[in-house]
This record gives sequence, C-alpha cells and structure tokens, in this order.
Amino acid sequence: MTRHEIVREYIAESSIEAVMLTRNSNIQWFFEGEVDPRIDTSSDFGGFWLLITDSMVVALCPEYDCERVRDEVLPRDVEILSCSGLPSLVGSASRLCSKFEKIAVDSDVSSSCANYVPLAESFYEKTQLLNDREILRLRVVGKLSENILCEFAPELQPGMTEIEIEKVLRAIFIESGLEIPTLCVASDERISKSPYPVSTSKKVSKYLMLRATIKKQGLTVSLSRYFHFGAVPHEIEEKHERASGIAAKAAVAIMRAKSMGEVFEEIKNAYISLNAGNEIMSYSPGGSIGYTQNRFLFSPDSQIAVKSPASYAIGPRIGGLFSEDTVLLNSSGTAEFVTLGEDFPKVKVRLESFRVHRPWIMVI
Repeated sequence: MTRHEIVREYIAESSIEAVMLTRNSNIQWFFEGEVDPRIDTSSDFGGFWLLITDSMVVALCPEYDCERVRDEVLPRDVEILSCSGLPSLVGSASRLCSKFEKIAVDSDVSSSCANYVPLAESFYEKTQLLNDREILRLRVVGKLSENILCEFAPELQPGMTEIEIEKVLRAIFIESGLEIPTLCVASDERISKSPYPVSTSKKVSKYLMLRATIKKQGLTVSLSRYFHFGAVPHEIEEKHERASGIAAKAAVAIMRAKSMGEVFEEIKNAYISLNAGNEIMSYSPGGSIGYTQNRFLFSPDSQIAVKSPASYAIGPRIGGLFSEDTVLLNSSGTAEFVTLGEDFPKVKVRLESFRVHRPWIMVI
C-alpha cells in the first residue's frame, strides 16, 4: 500500500473526512523519508504541513518559502496552498479544519475547532510498517553506525575527555550523512550513573561506553557499545553477560509475541530469573523506533500489536549497563539485529533452539 492509501484506510476506519500532519516525523513517514519538511531541526513541527483527503494531498506553506518547497522539496503532484507567514499557517490550518465535519490532526494547532479530533493510536500503529526501501535504508544505517564506532576505536586513548570523543564522533557521523540526535559518552564510574550520561570534561581511565541514536531520512536506530583499555575485570564481564542474556530473550520474545505487553512480560521474567525484577521498572527495556521513536514502549498490559516488517529498539539495563541494539522484525517472523555488524566483538547466547549474537566489550 502507498502511504496515501494507508491514510485513506484510516480515514474510512475512523469515520473522518481528512487528516492533517504537522509533525516532522509524520510528514517524513508519509513521503517514505524522501521529503524533509524541516527548517529548524530542533522543532517537532515541519516547515510546511499536509492536508490529506481521499482524493488529494495539499501542503500548507508560508508564502516566503513556497518557491523553494515547490521546486526543491515536494513531489510535483502535491498542491501547495500558501499563507503569509507562520501565524497565518496556524490560522489557515484552523480555517481548513472548519471546512470538514471531522478531521484528525497530529497536534493541537487546531484544537479550538469543534470538528478537530487527535490522531488515534491506530494511525501510529500503521506507521510502524516499513517498505522494502525503508528496510534497506535501516540496514545500511545500522551497519554503518556500528562500523563508524569500530573504525574510531583505535583512536581512543586513556586521558581523552568524554566531550573530546563526542565532538570527533559527531563530526564523523555528520560527514557520513547521518544525524545523531543523542550521543552519550561516559567513562568508568559514570557509566552506571544514568541511562543518559551526557558527556563531560572527565578524562577516560579504563572503561568507556558510547550510546547513540542515529537518524537517516527520518528513520532511527539506536545502539550502545562498550570499550575497555586492557584486560576486562571479571565483575564487568558478569554484568555484561546478564544484560546480553536479557537482550537475547527480548529478541526472541519479539518473534513470538502478539503484543508489546507480552514482550514486556518475557523481558520481566528474564530480569526476575536474575534476581533483578525491580530494575525493569526503573527504565524502559525498549519499544518501537522507526519514524516515531518510543511511540509504543514494551510496557505492562500493552495491547499494541507487534508488527512486521517493523523496527524495535531493545535496550535492557541491568546493574547500570545496557545491551542495546535495533531489531528488524521481518515479514517472515525472524528478528535481525540491524546495528550488529561483523567487526565488533560478540558473545553467543544460547536460548532453546536459538543462538543469539550480542555485542561484547571491545578491548583496546
């Protein structure tokens, strides 16, 4: 199905007349990542918005940017409706909403309209599904992201500061055509302090974690990798073994489960088997990723369906350590770690008839 056909299906199921998309992630999803609506990359809102009905797709765009958007951004079959500026864009959206008996919008820009309803969760469930081109892009971005970390590893040295490492890595990712919304570099005792240990001026001594969220044309992958200068202490190895075991069970659960709640229960049981049942409640072990990161989390009693082909972030945290990667659940029902390449050290986790590879600690 094309994205317009998916929206048409949602319109029919929801008994509405139109959908308005204002958020970057949803607009990028509609155009399969081939259109970037952003001007301010720190904003959730696109530089133009989309009005979609059964029969047409119209872009609402400030007049000052219409020529660029028409010539350089949008496909030729998308009609453009201009307005005088950003405040007028909000007003134009509200006026357009008022022309329909019922319209679903992905933000509250038109909440004053009596006929406005928010996009339902069922819409976002539909956006989880990826087409063949998106799957290829996801695989390329995933492998490239880990390869960058592998190739950068020989440059790592004790005495470098966390922020120095982050600056160089960010430059490499950008030069490779990737966006990196999140990059946490933590060393030694700081690794277990927080799920998001923002880089500091602390100098690295022995032990290093790199945790990243990477984007390409709207699609997102996430991963965490660990490095150690010299022999790895047994205590650290044990912690990584525990995290790797939970992540492997999570990947198997995604293949078997029908709902996000069922995946959560399997992950929870894995924590309990390690006498760490309380830790799963302190940080989410993962969820959907794709264009709308963390829209659906593995959580208790969630009835959100596990979709395929779709991508999921798996990131159990135990003892302050992650085993984090992005998984593609294929149409065949198999789970593929798209961020796990050939070069990073691995450990093999045996689960029933499965052999699940997880990243290990790279010794430098």
